[in-house]
Amino acid sequence: MFAMNAREYNDRIMNGLFRDIYPLLAEQALARTGVKSGLCIDLGGGPGMLGIRMALSSDLRVAIVDPLADCLAVAEENIARHGLTGRITTRQGSAEALPLADGEADLIVSRGSIYFWEDQGRGLAEVYRALRSGGWAYIGGGFGSQALRDRIFAEKAGDAEWTEGVAERRRKNPPSHFRTLLAEAGISGEVRSDDSGTWIVFQKPARTK
Repeated sequence: MFAMNAREYNDRIMNGLFRDIYPLLAEQALARTGVKSGLCIDLGGGPGMLGIRMALSSDLRVAIVDPLADCLAVAEENIARHGLTGRITTRQGSAEALPLADGEADLIVSRGSIYFWEDQGRGLAEVYRALRSGGWAYIGGGFGSQALRDRIFAEKAGDAEWTEGVAERRRKNPPSHFRTLLAEAGISGEVRSDDSGTWIVFQKPARTK
């Protein structure tokens, strides 16, 4: 399982280096899916900044799901700091075994976590299972815009471990890889790669009467 220092990651990355990407990513996810109410899952959300921004930009209730208890503890602090206690909850669990009932979620978003899933195909199948009829998934990684990406990379230019890690994850996870996973899972969706990053987007078909 991927491990991190939750508080350091929260302070230096999510509320530091990456602080400007989450409002933009939330706007992009909401615009692409059109989901503005119901239950949103921030999958692999760590300290929860994407989920918080999803709540602030919509009428969604949000649950932050992450396998690491330390991250969820920090997420609860962030939730309280933004005045969202009660509207955002946390649940411990992995992508491969989501702590969600069938059809429970209206929208599942995830930024960056899919690169660390132990079984990406199973994780995508679990996301599909947990979506309601007509629900949406918006899963991938990126920085929201080319300008934000360039600024972040400039700030991290001296950190060879970080830049090499980003490059390796891209090599191992090209858009074609995600398209293959969707096809193998029998999920109809799109994989797009642009200035906002690489994103897997799909809608669970609505039931027909």
